Amino acid sequence: MASGFGTGGVSIKEIEEFMSAEPFPPALAGASIQTRFVRKIADLVSARAGLGEKGHFSVFLLSEALHEDTAGHDCEEVPLIANGQDVISNHVWIATARFGTAFRCKLPWADQTTLYAAIRNAGLGHLPALVVDWRTANPVGTVYSGGLNQSDDNSRVIFENSPISANDLRAVLDRFWLKCLRTPGLTIEGHAMKVWEKASKGIPAERPEERIQGKLLDAIKTHFTRHDMRAEPYTDDGRIDILIWSNTTSMSGMPVQLNEWVLELKAITDRTSTDQPKPPSLVDPELRGGLEQAMAYRGRTKALHAALCCYDMRTKDVGDAATFATVASDALTNNVALWRWYLFRSTSAARHAALASA
Repeated sequence: MASGFGTGGVSIKEIEEFMSAEPFPPALAGASIQTRFVRKIADLVSARAGLGEKGHFSVFLLSEALHEDTAGHDCEEVPLIANGQDVISNHVWIATARFGTAFRCKLPWADQTTLYAAIRNAGLGHLPALVVDWRTANPVGTVYSGGLNQSDDNSRVIFENSPISANDLRAVLDRFWLKCLRTPGLTIEGHAMKVWEKASKGIPAERPEERIQGKLLDAIKTHFTRHDMRAEPYTDDGRIDILIWSNTTSMSGMPVQLNEWVLELKAITDRTSTDQPKPPSLVDPELRGGLEQAMAYRGRTKALHAALCCYDMRTKDVGDAATFATVASDALTNNVALWRWYLFRSTSAARHAALASA
């Protein structure tokens, strides 16, 4: 087993047997353009780091119109960049999500401040960007979804193939809620399908968990680039909402899939998508069912960790303790994380809640 990994008491033989019996498709299936771009660059960064590349910074700009974005700039094409044989540090690159080729742009810069300024001054600050910092022992990535013109809106990209801790995963899910789900306006902006039918009346869209699932999976893929993940993999106990795994090597040299996290998603509502009231008494059985599913799926896949992720769409935010009161003890006993996020029905409600907690 590669150093740094534990198997939670699961033997290498069991993992190898499960891998051969339950193959999964590539992690890029269904991913957004930006996620595909980030993960392809992560593969390149990993390859170059393995060859000992050192430097200061690399900037990769995502273009959907290469010829237009490179026109008027001093750029040269590097068509075989994906092969990993070309130095990528200390350069600014423009490429598409397919990464079939890339253009190296010659811009005047000397440090991180002048680098960002040069990209903005060149009229390229609107392009989504992935900046790689090579100055640390392991490269560090920062993705700017709105480009360097919106440099405050950024998130970390993990290039290392190390186990995902509960704190790191929760941080990604927290950011996803903050950027995409916290208010109705964000859900419309951040999703191809909105999670509210009519937020002001508390009417959820049909099957809100499924609507959340796809974009959440994309956010996790963008952050943990050395892990693979999939929504709805089938097991004998049902379909897992999200399964996250790493690819490693056994002591016998065989490639193995180490399942790290099972995520079970639940939307808690007090109305149906057809605007019918939903009895509060149904919440506890739904949470109990979610907990049992998380436990069953973790056992079936021999995953190391499991979490029940609840998206609370009820009228009142009663807090974590009250929400999980009937399942908290069993979750603790069975080592299942209980995580909850409250979805506000208006921007003003979110603002008032923030002021009240300040």
